[in-house]
Amino acid sequence: MPLVTKNPVYYFFHTPGNVGLLLLRLAVAGIFFFHGTQKAFGWFGGQGWQGTIERFASPEGFGIPAVLTSLVIVLEVAVCPLLFFGFLTRLGGLAVVAVMSGVLVVLARSAPGFAGVEYPFILWACGFALLCAGGGALSVDRAISTNLLPVVG
Repeated sequence: MPLVTKNPVYYFFHTPGNVGLLLLRLAVAGIFFFHGTQKAFGWFGGQGWQGTIERFASPEGFGIPAVLTSLVIVLEVAVCPLLFFGFLTRLGGLAVVAVMSGVLVVLARSAPGFAGVEYPFILWACGFALLCAGGGALSVDRAISTNLLPVVG
């Protein structure tokens, strides 16, 4: 067994050269870019940071504290470059899973049935797939695992 396979850093970056993972990664990055920048900057018709915090904290909204809403906004924006470039893809996938888990919990309390949660559930599943499999083809993670880490050992 080569020495590199015993290196835990290698497993963190290792990913197959799968084009399907590339497309999945780019799709999730695009969705999170759209929704994250709506919440953070008010782009694409969003309410911006303060508006999002007020809406999420309001009694008509979800009653989510400002600190937690701010964390969600930061995660949604921060995950975009990670997934777009495929750098630390598993960490980005974990962030998607965390955000979507929170969304599913909130929606499960307020939306009856599966109809209100299928979109967040699909995003959760996509994040979980990226967490497990990595970034696929054309990712920085793949370049690191195939070019740099075998040399480092």
